Amino acid sequence: MRKVIILPSFEHTAKKLSLSEKKQLAKSLQQFNTFLITGSLPIGLGFKKINHDKYEFRVGLRLRVIVKVEADIYYLVLVGSHQDIKRYLNKFR
Repeated sequence: MRKVIILPSFEHTAKKLSLSEKKQLAKSLQQFNTFLITGSLPIGLGFKKINHDKYEFRVGLRLRVIVKVEADIYYLVLVGSHQDIKRYLNKFR
């Protein structure tokens, strides 16, 4: 069974989003949850591998979510812009 764990870093970055971005995030998280349950990738989610144990998916044109995968555990790490994602990846390779 797959399990999702929300890290404090994700909560911290999500709190900084505008109301419309939070609505987009909620929709993308719902699509991500559907993907984990069914195994079928929703169109537009853009779930892709970015390094050996980290993946990302789209929240909108500007935002992405970083997911770290260990076995059947999915850690929601960060929500942010492309620059935020690059900074995170440079720091935690």
